Amino acid sequence: MADAGGGLYPVVLRLRGRRALVVGGGKVAARKAAGLLAAGAHILVVSTAFMPAFGRLVDTAALTLVKRPYAPSDLEGMAVVVAATDDRRVNAQVSVDARRAGVLVSVVDAPCESDFTVPAVVRRGDLLIAISTSGRSPALASHLRRELELLIPDDWGVLVRLLGAARTRVQRAVGDTDRRRHLLERLASLDLLSTLRHDGRQAATDQVDALISAMAATVPAPPQAAPSADETPTP
Repeated sequence: MADAGGGLYPVVLRLRGRRALVVGGGKVAARKAAGLLAAGAHILVVSTAFMPAFGRLVDTAALTLVKRPYAPSDLEGMAVVVAATDDRRVNAQVSVDARRAGVLVSVVDAPCESDFTVPAVVRRGDLLIAISTSGRSPALASHLRRELELLIPDDWGVLVRLLGAARTRVQRAVGDTDRRRHLLERLASLDLLSTLRHDGRQAATDQVDALISAMAATVPAPPQAAPSADETPTP
């Protein structure tokens, strides 16, 4: 069996404000549309019929449902497309058309016809953990996601925000690249979760502030240029 994961490069796409196409009107298509909405995309969904799952999506101007067959012209201006119909021929045609148009495509029933697959995801605020089996077993990826959701509580999202604010401060306060990297690694290695859980966010913020202040205070002053012969003071 060929190594399906050998040609995959994991990325996180920024889709806010960009257009996305979903072809299909079933439960899988509704789930893909919901994920794209959460990413801030403007979505066109094209299908000959829509299941009730689409009625549970957020009523927003960012989602447009069009009841008709897919047409290649639907790809115009799209950043990504997801083919999620129950018709193998339609999905395959969407893949061919998208690649010809230079649009990234995901085909839910054929990873080999896809430019990307959508992983199972655990979200905790700005923390995003993606699990992929390279398309071999989406069920296993979903199982692992459920396991991780039990292991990673919501306060990890608070930790990410706290460290994000600290990173901005460190970038302003410490000019030396190596020292800045060392300080950020020190911050990430602090047991801030325990502080958050037992003493609250302010205590964790104070812990971060103390370390930044201590490290910034030890930054060596820039070396002074050696005086020229004319500037050397006489004894």
